[in-house]
This record gives sequence, structure tokens and C-alpha cells, in this order.
Amino acid sequence: MRFNEMIIAPIITLFLVLCGQSDLFALLSSTLTIYNAWSEWIKYNTLKLEVQQMFLTTMVHGGPRIVTNDPDYMPYVYADAVFRLNGLHLRP
Repeated sequence: MRFNEMIIAPIITLFLVLCGQSDLFALLSSTLTIYNAWSEWIKYNTLKLEVQQMFLTTMVHGGPRIVTNDPDYMPYVYADAVFRLNGLHLRP
């Protein structure tokens, strides 16, 4: 579905505009959908790279102090390790 929104839809929209078969509202709707799909994809990849950098930073410094095998909690374990490395952990 993402492939359709990001690759196929712009091609079809461009083709319809060049043929003169598209009206203004269809063009605006298609353009907004394409823009949202691309911006979400770019945001996702940016966040994915930031998380990867966080994992690599903690591994360079010996890894996290907390261990879990549950993938749902793994980001929290690495977030704790990053806060400890940066001295940003909350003090009671």
C-alpha cells in the first residue's frame, strides 16, 4: 500500500494532469496524500536511525545494565542506558 501511495500515485497523478483529465480537487487530494505518505516514511526512517544510533552508543559503552528478552521492553532498556550514560536519569 505504501508503494502505491509513494510511487504509483504520483505517476498516475502526473499522467492525468498531462492528459488534462484531472480536476483541481483531485489534484489537491492526490498531492496531499502523496505528501503525507512521503513525510511519514521520512519521519519513520529518521527515527529508526536515531534508535539505531542509541543502541550503538550504549553498546560502545558496555551495553545496558538491565537485561530483558522481551522485544516490547527492549527500547526502554536502551533508553535507560542512554540516560545513565548522559547523566540525565531522574534523581529522587
